[in-house]
Amino acid sequence: MKKTVFITLAILLLIPFATQAQKKVNSNTKGHHITFTIQNSQDEMVFLAVYYREKLILQDSATVANKQGNTRQFIFKGDKTYQGGLYKLVSQKHRPYLDFVMDKNQNFSVQCDTIGNVENIIFTNSPENLELHAFQKQTVTAQKRMSAYRSAYNSFEKSGNKDSVEFYKNKITELNKEMEDFIKSLIDRNPDYLFSKMQKAYRSIVVPDPPVKADGTIDSTFQARYYLTHYWDNIDLSDSRLIFTPLMEPKMKDYFNKALQYQEADTINKYVDMVIGKTTGDTLMYRYMVDWITYNFETSKVLGHDAVFVHVVKSNQMQGKCTWMDEDLVRKYEKRVKHLEPLLIGKKAVELIIPDTTLTDDFTKWYSSYNHSKKYVILWFYDPDCPTCKKESEKLRIIYDSLENIGKRNFDVYGVGNDADIQRWKKYVKDQNYPWINVGGNKANVDYLDLFNIYESGNPAMFILDENNYIILNKRIEMNTIQGFIEQHEKMMAYKKNQKK
Repeated sequence: MKKTVFITLAILLLIPFATQAQKKVNSNTKGHHITFTIQNSQDEMVFLAVYYREKLILQDSATVANKQGNTRQFIFKGDKTYQGGLYKLVSQKHRPYLDFVMDKNQNFSVQCDTIGNVENIIFTNSPENLELHAFQKQTVTAQKRMSAYRSAYNSFEKSGNKDSVEFYKNKITELNKEMEDFIKSLIDRNPDYLFSKMQKAYRSIVVPDPPVKADGTIDSTFQARYYLTHYWDNIDLSDSRLIFTPLMEPKMKDYFNKALQYQEADTINKYVDMVIGKTTGDTLMYRYMVDWITYNFETSKVLGHDAVFVHVVKSNQMQGKCTWMDEDLVRKYEKRVKHLEPLLIGKKAVELIIPDTTLTDDFTKWYSSYNHSKKYVILWFYDPDCPTCKKESEKLRIIYDSLENIGKRNFDVYGVGNDADIQRWKKYVKDQNYPWINVGGNKANVDYLDLFNIYESGNPAMFILDENNYIILNKRIEMNTIQGFIEQHEKMMAYKKNQKK
């Protein structure tokens, strides 16, 4: 079983998500009656905790019911059932005693010790946990045999005894096959048991060889597409019990933050919809998926992931599907999407027409963000009274001047000073003498602070537009990476163009 550090029980609370799940299950149940008999225990109280999001969430506690020598008995009894999942029995001092499955049958007894010796664990009237226990015992035995085989293999490999090396290599292979067959048999015997579904979920997807296309070439993207499409084949996303096990969180991170991380937003959106669609019939799993994916892409630092957040919210929260959310929260999502969507990569930026520092004089000049002589333009929003803005503006000047000096500057800068104190802004621009267009003040053709979400994101803020004024970057990056970013963008555009031929 996967080990998890048990954090202080005193600060663990039942989160609303888990509470709602329990209420849902409790509506048509017959309660629970679980007895733990613990050898060599000094506890006056023990705790039950359930796995959730790589943590353990406190579910219940019980005091000593009976004592006999060094053996103590604890009884968890109530009219409601616990949420199905993988649980841990924890000592008074927060030491883990054993993991067990809480499934449909919640009327059973367990004997165990305080050191987790699987040979001293006895489950009574719990078929689900008998399977788990059989797996634990088989695993312990296999680990001992594997350790001996590997030790012998390494020893004979050092001595150069090829026959013995081959013998123990085969033994290792046979033992791996034996464990695979054991797990497959466990899954096949009781496919609806939670522990069976957990074991199936841990099994890797077998990716077939890529097919040969009509022109005789290998389909180089087939295996990647197959993996993304079939990743969840062994995981029952219509069974919310899996949420309360150690497997879901790592699977979610592996899929969305590794396998899909650097895919384009449209591709990620396609697979997001596919995964959410697999939760059909289980509102709790649907909630878990939508909440997890929404937060993950809303807070991601990866370029383009804001488009995934917008897609998820428009397809779920704004469609009235997320019934657990109150109206205020849904409105907050709607407001955030309203500000983010026009600023997504690939969207055409709103034209800004803002005066320069002559501002209130008769000779005021107004400059358009669309009127740039170079292929690209950087929209640079700053506040003259902001220390970070000053520091980053100076870095931008260095990049600007260095590229200009070697004839490789392929971008203009449209600097927007949004200082309420116009005179201070004018003096700042004059003192700094930046070599680009400097506009600002409280006059403009639009409310640029609102349209470019500066009210929320704050200063400084950066956008890069291409020759047609479409957004290719919508968040600030390190100034010394601007040239590299533009070069990478051009390579990507060239690649896409060639793919269409």
